[in-house]
Amino acid sequence: MNLFIESIEGGTYIAGTGETKVDTFFLDKYSKTMSFQCINNIKLRVEGQKFEHVWLKQNTPYEEMCGLDSSTESPVIRLDWK
Repeated sequence: MNLFIESIEGGTYIAGTGETKVDTFFLDKYSKTMSFQCINNIKLRVEGQKFEHVWLKQNTPYEEMCGLDSSTESPVIRLDWK
């Protein structure tokens, strides 16, 4: 199982688990996708769980704000999760 973290607007993150992509997002008590203010909050949420890999997808409006064509793919990096 892998952990997938995605940065969204305003410095907020969403996260979920799956094998090759997110199959299940973390949900709040209202069954809405949870948002996190920092990656450390996600670490606290999954404390004690083991993941094969942890991936971070960085969505950034930089290209759009500078008047450039938006990238079709957001950069994805593997995190050293300890």
